[in-house]
Amino acid sequence: MEPVKARDDVTVRDAAEAFAIAKDVDAPDPDGTFSIITTNGEDGIQIAGTDEQLYGWLTRARRHLRTATGGPRIMNMLDLSTHHLTEHVCEQLNGYAGVTAHHTTYGWLLAVPGDLDGHRTDHPATVPDAVWALWEYAHRFDAEYVLLDADADRADALASWDW
Repeated sequence: MEPVKARDDVTVRDAAEAFAIAKDVDAPDPDGTFSIITTNGEDGIQIAGTDEQLYGWLTRARRHLRTATGGPRIMNMLDLSTHHLTEHVCEQLNGYAGVTAHHTTYGWLLAVPGDLDGHRTDHPATVPDAVWALWEYAHRFDAEYVLLDADADRADALASWDW
């Protein structure tokens, strides 16, 4: 994605001048991209890209805003069904070397390594393939955690098991 330069300086004002974010939910543009359009009634900006690119842009924008304002760190969490792992893997999830997971009432909170290539080098044979698939998918959206919940939606891009 190419950087976009504003014609004029952009000022973020207080919450009294809120803006809306709208996304075309009917279908992507013919080139397969989506758009996020922001407007405060007078000014606007349109950002187009694939869903992964837009999530990445929003993550970077939030990071820059936090740095500029001294605000708190907000982390990304992907919400997925526990059915993206086999029952056996779920039962053993916190027991695999290289996996950090916390059991919840209805599933798991799974930490996503920041450096997948380095993590794969450090743990070449201890992490199940389905967990790698979850981590790789989470990285596409800049997620730092995956909340695996029995009632969460399944992602078509990932394998799933009924159990």
